Amino acid sequence: MEKKDSTSLSLNYNTELAKKFKEASQKKVGVDDFIHEFLVQFLSNDTKTAYLKDLKFFFDFLKSGNVQIHHPEEIQSFHFQLYRDHLLERGLSSATINRRLVCIRSFMKWALAARLVSHNPLGTIKLPKVQTESPTVAFDDHEVEMMINAPDPSTHKGRTHRLIMVLLFHLGLRRSELTQIKTSHLFRDRGHLVLKIHGKGDKVRLIPVNSYVFEEIELYTESLLENGVKLHPDDYLLQTELKKKNDRPMDGSTIFRVIEKYALSTGITKAVSPHSCRATVISHLLDTQNATLRDVATFAGHSNITTTERYDKRRRNLDKSAAYKVNYDKKEA
Repeated sequence: MEKKDSTSLSLNYNTELAKKFKEASQKKVGVDDFIHEFLVQFLSNDTKTAYLKDLKFFFDFLKSGNVQIHHPEEIQSFHFQLYRDHLLERGLSSATINRRLVCIRSFMKWALAARLVSHNPLGTIKLPKVQTESPTVAFDDHEVEMMINAPDPSTHKGRTHRLIMVLLFHLGLRRSELTQIKTSHLFRDRGHLVLKIHGKGDKVRLIPVNSYVFEEIELYTESLLENGVKLHPDDYLLQTELKKKNDRPMDGSTIFRVIEKYALSTGITKAVSPHSCRATVISHLLDTQNATLRDVATFAGHSNITTTERYDKRRRNLDKSAAYKVNYDKKEA
């Protein structure tokens, strides 16, 4: 009897697979179908969500001018140029404008590679120059202490708000990173208590947790337990209420409102945001703790050290400013 080759493919009919092949081969009928095909290439759900949002902004802009796009070949260079000018007129930051425009360019590059268009009409249009200095306003040390101590820890909301600020000011987390923390992300590794953070592009980094931060987390979880809420490994650390556990992460806009609320309540009138807390940590490490750029970049989850360097450059430029050399009292003969 002939031995069956174990490496040969099974010829059993798979209805689910056949359905997927049929759907993939169907003719595209609108731009949404092409957008969906474009997004399939990305593995990160965050990237897909961000690109989908930015592309929607563009096509909604075109619709507002009575331009209906059904195929990438219908996109013209003047569509892109008018959209760029529209974003500039709205006063958006150059970084935001560039992100939205780069997304559209990426879509057209994909369309070109897929031979949906004969050329990319957007390749020659210039993008606004991105600011090299971070406009984010940071807090000083006294303001950090006031912010953390402002919430009322006797209430669930107050204790949640306090923990939010402790984690932001001590770990330099991005808003999206903070909301995604689950209890299982806190564990011991090689003798260190660490928090696993899922950053941009699905990159994971481990941040050591000092005794102060760990104590705040413990007080928070113990307070939940006293109110009948026991967190399991797959539960989100930040709980919005005591009645029931979150089945989804806290909304990022809530984090923004927390920072804004306590800044105003403590008399801080400058424009701040959750990113201000991150900028505060990075500036603090570079300015007063003399941490190396490489170490701070790893801590902050910066894929490119030049991002971290912007904070250091701003500090050094101020330290060496010619303004300190202006002195009209001492005149040479």
